[in-house]
Amino acid sequence: MAREVVQISVRNPLVKVLLVLLLLAAGVWSYFVVRWYLGNTLAEYFNPAESNFDAAGLAMSMAPNDPLTHWRAAQVLQKKLPLDQQGPAIAEYQKAVALSPNDYRFWMSLGTAYERAGEVSKGEEALKHAITLAPSYSFPHWYLGNLLLRNARYDEAFAELRIASKADPELQSQLFGLAWSVYGDDLESMKKAVGENAADRAAFALNLLTAKHYEEGLKIWDSLSNDDKAANRTTAKDMVDTLRINYRYHDALKVWNDSMPTEYRSEVDHVFDGGFEKQISRGQEIVFGWQVNNNPQMQISIDPTRSHDGSRSLKLLFEARANLEAVTVFELVPVEPGAEYDLEWYVSTKDLVTGGAPGVDVLDPTSNGVIVSATPAPTGTHQWTKMSTSFKTSDKTEAVLVRVVRVSCATKDTPACPIFGAVWYDDFSIKRRK
Repeated sequence: MAREVVQISVRNPLVKVLLVLLLLAAGVWSYFVVRWYLGNTLAEYFNPAESNFDAAGLAMSMAPNDPLTHWRAAQVLQKKLPLDQQGPAIAEYQKAVALSPNDYRFWMSLGTAYERAGEVSKGEEALKHAITLAPSYSFPHWYLGNLLLRNARYDEAFAELRIASKADPELQSQLFGLAWSVYGDDLESMKKAVGENAADRAAFALNLLTAKHYEEGLKIWDSLSNDDKAANRTTAKDMVDTLRINYRYHDALKVWNDSMPTEYRSEVDHVFDGGFEKQISRGQEIVFGWQVNNNPQMQISIDPTRSHDGSRSLKLLFEARANLEAVTVFELVPVEPGAEYDLEWYVSTKDLVTGGAPGVDVLDPTSNGVIVSATPAPTGTHQWTKMSTSFKTSDKTEAVLVRVVRVSCATKDTPACPIFGAVWYDDFSIKRRK
């Protein structure tokens, strides 16, 4: 197909004028586009906290019809002007809203500016409009909630704050702090402020415990049903850890028992699974139970073929040619403060050869100090032998650590202290003296 070439003669005066006008129009258009782009870019990367109004004014002069430049200028003015002179800031926010009426950010800023200037009703109206534009966003609800809170409209305020914390979980701790600040002495109002959701109330209980408001936190926890407590086991575990590291072992035991299945529940003055009969985990996640970890120089296992009473026992198999001091077998046992106890257990050995046989210590976890060290297991081969020790707790002790330990026989002249053979433990029990 032949191509047709169209030639335009520029010798014609009218054509020359038309081309010049087109070039001028393009230049003017480019000028304003570049100005707007520079003004918008300046506003986009503008930091109101660090910049002065000259930079904001420059951006606004370059892009006077850009709502972003007016918004930035208003932010600077709002920070610089006294509370009774917020008019110029509000005027710039109003221009931003007029130029972009569907941007929730501009309405939200206008609302906070109105409140800052003392025009609460206008601020509330603007923030509610921001919510209609962005109902799922957290900050419009959060700012409206705070406005209502500052004006003592607590029920409405916490309704908005709850919505905000649902949209942004990082706000939840602030919601809890506000609930405590407003209703610290009113448990029912605090519960109402946080909401009916069981997970939120469990999180609030944890928040209070972390802030050392133990009585209030436990009351919030107790307001949950048994099913809700079990459903929030992860939060309960965090509560238990918080109470435990603050040495409130009885409270920790209660929360633990509230949230755990029956087979994991313990009680005061009781060695949990003292005969190693339960088919359960024995790791760090079990707070009130045996913690058992292997070591490269030894093996720790539950032996189903040997026991003193029942069908199982704990077996420690040693193959250490040098030093072995760390034996990770222990249990946190809740006890009463200022009480005397007898601890009993049974031990059996086979071909145990060492100068430092394993024994049992009772420690105070509040100080990690040893309360008493029992006689070590007998070396050689022995059938089940009853072992025992006695101790007294301090006035502040709510739990003790019952721990299998090994005292090394190493000396300066003989630095190695090998240990070979097997030791079995079974039927740990504790009894408080009357």
